[in-house]
Amino acid sequence: MQTAVPTAAPGLPDLSTLPVNVDRRMGAELVTRYFFPVSHRTLERWPLAGRVVNGRLVFPTADLFAHARALVDAAPSIHGGKRAAGLASAA
Repeated sequence: MQTAVPTAAPGLPDLSTLPVNVDRRMGAELVTRYFFPVSHRTLERWPLAGRVVNGRLVFPTADLFAHARALVDAAPSIHGGKRAAGLASAA
């Protein structure tokens, strides 16, 4: 019995199965699916270089994912949960 060798880690996008170039709307859907929620209007502010094709700005999917990954990596980790009784601030 043969086992398939995964081409990407689980949960990470496989760029070979995705379009090479995407517009903002499709880019927002892909980033929301693989990284974090984002709207197509937010992508207007991201520093992505693209080309206007048929009146629509398209940019490489690899660049989009690289920027999204950089944002995730730069985000601070926050520890949740209740505070210990001795650490509660006196009001």
